[in-house]
Amino acid sequence: MTADEIDDYVKRVLEQAKDADPVKVREEFEKYLEDFLLPPKDSFRSVLRRFEVSEEKVQSAARTAYKETKKVDRFAELGSEDSNVTIDVKVVTYVSRIQTVRGEEKQIAFGWIEDTPYGESGKSERWDFKDWGEHAENMAPGSVVRMEGVSVNEWKGKKSININRSSRIVVLEEGGPAVSLATSDPITIEEAWKRDGFVTIVGRLMAVNAQTISKKDGSGDLDIIKGKVADSSGAIGFVSWSDFDHEVGTLIRIEGASIRRFRDTPELNIGDQTKVEVFHDSNFADAVQLESASRLEISSLTDGSRDVSVVAQIVEWAERNFTNSDGEEKTLWGGEIIDPTGRCRMTAWEKVPINADDLPVYVSVSGVRVRAWQGTPDITIDRADQVEILKTPPWDEIDASNHWVAHDLSTLVHGGSVNGVETSGCIVSVRSDSGIIHRCPECRRVLREHACADHGHVEGVKDMRLRLVIDNGSFSASVLLNRASSEAYLGKDIDQVTSQIDNFGAEVFVEDLRTELLGKSVTARGRCLVDEQGAMFLASELETSDVAPAEGAKAVRAKWGVAI
Repeated sequence: MTADEIDDYVKRVLEQAKDADPVKVREEFEKYLEDFLLPPKDSFRSVLRRFEVSEEKVQSAARTAYKETKKVDRFAELGSEDSNVTIDVKVVTYVSRIQTVRGEEKQIAFGWIEDTPYGESGKSERWDFKDWGEHAENMAPGSVVRMEGVSVNEWKGKKSININRSSRIVVLEEGGPAVSLATSDPITIEEAWKRDGFVTIVGRLMAVNAQTISKKDGSGDLDIIKGKVADSSGAIGFVSWSDFDHEVGTLIRIEGASIRRFRDTPELNIGDQTKVEVFHDSNFADAVQLESASRLEISSLTDGSRDVSVVAQIVEWAERNFTNSDGEEKTLWGGEIIDPTGRCRMTAWEKVPINADDLPVYVSVSGVRVRAWQGTPDITIDRADQVEILKTPPWDEIDASNHWVAHDLSTLVHGGSVNGVETSGCIVSVRSDSGIIHRCPECRRVLREHACADHGHVEGVKDMRLRLVIDNGSFSASVLLNRASSEAYLGKDIDQVTSQIDNFGAEVFVEDLRTELLGKSVTARGRCLVDEQGAMFLASELETSDVAPAEGAKAVRAKWGVAI
């Protein structure tokens, strides 16, 4: 018997008898061990009674103590029958609520926790939890805790953690103050898009689709409901893991739904603790009004959106045949669409009545989904009936060859990935690896010292690029010009640039670029990709300002009334 084992049981007693003296508790365990040869596991009940713990708590604590502890690092190691689990987690949210259990009102809490709190960022798995033991003071959002004596609950194939009254929560790293979010006060859908945690909304049901998905563990299928609700501020998708028998057009109140993000798009998760009921408000907008108001512009599309409605002008359309992973021959159709706010790709998995010879064609698409294609949103059409050909154009024909929507660089840096945009700023850096490069013929990666990181030494394929940094005084972004746009800007083809570098050296080529571009005001047109690494502008065109720096400085001084 080690001192650590006795210490562990001393802590268990102190959890039930908070006013007890730890020294005296330890003496009791040592007495039973020395006089009666009883280890702490067998004397635990007697010591609890010695310190006047109620019989109900004695039995509950003893049941937990006698179960074999299962210590794990990840949720993936847990099964649906596991109990008395010990695991370190990070608390993401903690929401208290009064709930009636067997006719009695009880204070419970629920929220999200993530495993491997000290592991690599982005590799954690997130689970729901329910706290039956009023552990709020140790469960502040942002804190890292060790959960001891918790159990796994599984409902409709989805596992979660139960924190029981006898469970122990040890704070390993302090978080913020415990926040109890009121979930009963409705907020607008526009506000829900910005939230994490649990929300209550009132909205009209715009779409309902029953689906069957396979459980991750392969144990069977699961029936779920996906759909969309809307109010005057916007629309949001939802997935219901519970029974959902409301019809499209019904005004409903959803209380205590959790916000989860699918790719870049928030989604309401309706579980067994979420309350969904019919709501009555004669002044609430009807479905027709909301359908019109909830149509999205291309600039508003986000990766992961479902049940999206868009009006667009198709400017490119083509058929493509391919062989899938099962060896089946498949056909899809796709092209580029534009509206006054931008441009993006659109792909159809069923033939739609669009002829490339008739372009431009104006369409209204409804109930479609959005996925990222090379970093920017791509509308995906699954059924031909999702497309309506418009007889009357919604706007004057847009010239696709010169359709660039102006955005401030600050807006682009803080927004999502978009295509068909232009922005302005000053070139503050020309990268030394601008010019001629060689790519791996297998994966297209740039070779370093004639070798590919994946394929070793290979015969590279010659290519050209320019790498710059643009800055507007507040924010900056990387700018990349590929071979075509580099040739257009330089007025030279790749062979001419190769000859120049062979004759004068790569350093001279880059220095000439720096002399020409550094400090110059430019307008870049193309596609902006935004991720956790920052903003990257893939420029189809780069145009320098004709205004001389001295004249530009003079104009700025005049604008702001600066006298020198």
